[in-house]
Amino acid sequence: MGNRVYQIDVLKVMAIFFVISVHFLLNTGFYDIDIQSFSASLGIILRLIFITSVPLFIIATGFLMGTKKLSDKYIAKIFRVIILYVLVSMIDWLTQTLVFQNDLSMQDALLGLLDFSTDSYSWYVEMYIGLYLLIPLLNAAWHYDLSKQYHIYIIMVSTILFFLPSLFNGLGKILPDWWTNAYPIGYYYVGLYFKTYLEEIKKISTKRLLIWSVSIFGMISFLSLIDNYGRIFAWTDANDYMGYQPFLVAILISLLILKKGQPKKTTKFHNLLILLSNMTLTIYLFSDLTDSLIYHYFNRLVPNVASRFAWAPVVVLLSFTLASLLAYILEKMMSLIYQRRRA
Repeated sequence: MGNRVYQIDVLKVMAIFFVISVHFLLNTGFYDIDIQSFSASLGIILRLIFITSVPLFIIATGFLMGTKKLSDKYIAKIFRVIILYVLVSMIDWLTQTLVFQNDLSMQDALLGLLDFSTDSYSWYVEMYIGLYLLIPLLNAAWHYDLSKQYHIYIIMVSTILFFLPSLFNGLGKILPDWWTNAYPIGYYYVGLYFKTYLEEIKKISTKRLLIWSVSIFGMISFLSLIDNYGRIFAWTDANDYMGYQPFLVAILISLLILKKGQPKKTTKFHNLLILLSNMTLTIYLFSDLTDSLIYHYFNRLVPNVASRFAWAPVVVLLSFTLASLLAYILEKMMSLIYQRRRA
């Protein structure tokens, strides 16, 4: 597989699947019901895993982009993201207009591109554009001093500024929390740390890592169940993207994946994994459309919220598959157009 890090492909595909999985909870009314049943309680625990989708994406970005420097070529590459965003958003708007006969005009859709509302999942693109522009600066700061002590300092400052306030400020403000919305920088540096010290990570005892992972995840799950059982789920800083819960779980998942060795040869499964990994942003953006279509009919067919949980694997897999097919078609068309322009 050359210099390609297979584990990062796994991480990215997991992340896109987690996105569509956590959106199942959003689109089926999970956040509007009292948590009293076993399935709803299971939903709380699964959410702890699935909410790591965005953190995992940014950690993978830090791993992959950690050596990028400012150049004309680097700046030019962001336009591909913008073009994909515009195309998918307009396809999303057109399809939903034809299917649901909504009253969102083309003018509204075009204006919605500016505030990232035409595709309701496109807030990630708004965040990513800013992060992308910052990456050469973040990398310059990281490579300013190559000592491990300096890198640990960056990770510690990131943790204190972005994630620790959610742990200590639950009952009152103890730590300054002004910087918490800049959490993507923290996850980016975690990914860069993993890339820099990958060989050391591979030497971590698998047994010890599993014990720590089960223990920490078990503790967080227990706290989440206590906090939410018997009432409507409370979305707090602790369980949001800047929260210590997704932060810890995302780190544990990343370490467990990075511990896996490189495959000795490329199989059809690996080729499929690479294909999906290269399309994750497009799949993510298209999932707004596939979710809108699927949940519009699914929620009508299964009106009881509690009964919907049993269908979660089928619904999530269906949305994931459709979004992947749409992403493949669009990416293929863009690739063909690009090849013709170069010919």
